[in-house]
Amino acid sequence: MTKHDKPTQGAKNNKGKKPPDDDIHLEVATPNGVYRGVFPKTTKVKEVIVTIVEDRDLEDGDSFQLFFGEIVLEPVERPLVSFGLPANVLLTLVATGSGV
Repeated sequence: MTKHDKPTQGAKNNKGKKPPDDDIHLEVATPNGVYRGVFPKTTKVKEVIVTIVEDRDLEDGDSFQLFFGEIVLEPVERPLVSFGLPANVLLTLVATGSGV
């Protein structure tokens, strides 16, 4: 086996697994405590919000926004990677309205 063959063989053995740099590790402050999770960088912001709302038992009828410091992650149709977030990031989930 040559040097050139080794990466290919390794890729075959790693089939179905993503490289670590394809994920973003989130720590999100919410009204019901901290949520920690790992998402592919291509996950849309709205999918992250839905996951956190379900996990932390937040009100489904409320509207939520994710903040990276002072930056609102909008529009929610954009993937996480489009915001230039680091691999490990602290975000804040804020309730912005009621679905009454």
